[in-house]
Amino acid sequence: MGKKHRNRINSPKKNNHIPSEVIAAEHEAHAKEQTASGRKNGPGNHQSRG
Repeated sequence: MGKKHRNRINSPKKNNHIPSEVIAAEHEAHAKEQTASGRKNGPGNHQSRG
């Protein structure tokens, strides 16, 4: 029973100390990234450009 909590050590820690402004700014940045041309193919549709 010694290694029962091994997965707890290897799992990434939750960081609850992120200020809400950072999250809001991130959402805005992602919203600006998705232009109409990029949204056309839907998520997960990787096409080589150029």
